Amino acid sequence: MNATPPVIDLTGISKRFSTEEVDTYALRGVDLRIEKGEFVAVSGPSGCGKSTLMAVLGLLTGFEQGSYRLAGRDVGTLNGDARATVRNQHIGFVFQSFNLIGDLSVLDNVGLPLKFRGGVNKAERHRRAEESLQRVGLAQRLKHFPHQLSGGQQQRVAIARALVGQPG
Repeated sequence: MNATPPVIDLTGISKRFSTEEVDTYALRGVDLRIEKGEFVAVSGPSGCGKSTLMAVLGLLTGFEQGSYRLAGRDVGTLNGDARATVRNQHIGFVFQSFNLIGDLSVLDNVGLPLKFRGGVNKAERHRRAEESLQRVGLAQRLKHFPHQLSGGQQQRVAIARALVGQPG
């Protein structure tokens, strides 16, 4: 029987930040296994490493020790370009500050990851972005710009953008 590998499999992950005076471990020996379809919440006090863990999971930062497998693939040793490709094709982000581009419409903000991915023409980007915006209840705001939206609407645009690439 061929078992499906976990979507995320971290083993012994350690990440530290160093200054001339002190080394601070944000993560030390973290193990995390997430199966397909599982919902996971990360909680804890300020400064305990939640954001660092999310940055490691999203391949935004590296780590000093341990291993990281994403859907069975070792992604912990990839170079920057390869990490960027995996991020673009398999990971969806909703940043705390949303990171919407003010000069782009809602539709174009949501379609942006597909443009970076390449191989998706403008009509298909718009179709998929509209579908993603429909899913978050913002189909009526396609032509608006981020500054014309409430904070909650901006957050939903960021969610639609994270989902448009159909992350794995």
